[in-house]
Amino acid sequence: MIEARAVVVRAGEGKAWAQLLESQGGCGRCDEPGGCHAPRFAEMFKGGKPPVFAVDDPFGLRAGERVRIVIDDGVPLRAALASYGLGTALVLAGAALGTFLAAPAWVDAAVGAGAVGGAAITAFVLRCRARRRDAASWLLRLERDGDDGGLGACMRQGA
Repeated sequence: MIEARAVVVRAGEGKAWAQLLESQGGCGRCDEPGGCHAPRFAEMFKGGKPPVFAVDDPFGLRAGERVRIVIDDGVPLRAALASYGLGTALVLAGAALGTFLAAPAWVDAAVGAGAVGGAAITAFVLRCRARRRDAASWLLRLERDGDDGGLGACMRQGA
């Protein structure tokens, strides 16, 4: 499980907008000898402003409350497979189809067109999936940032 502490900056209409409290990144060895300092470089390019996430609010939170933004185990893998795996498969399938259907003089153009078509289909599928009403329910959830850290404070989005 990946989690980050945040503070609610705005709430209403069943959503809470939570801003990260601390910079997140990497292995946590940033300031140790041999650490890469990558999160500091990333902050230079994004302007140092912590991101704000809109997440379903099952608690009725108010601005100023502290929460944890949580991503369950397996979600990053599923997202990578959906984007990179599906994308790679469809680009290769489009290129193969272009090779199979093209006349010998037009094979290169057909392979390129098939690959672009596969990428376009991937983008369309992923965009449709992201627009589904329940798509965000498996990505992020909020937990109250209590001192006990118990599971009783946890509530899955959409439940």
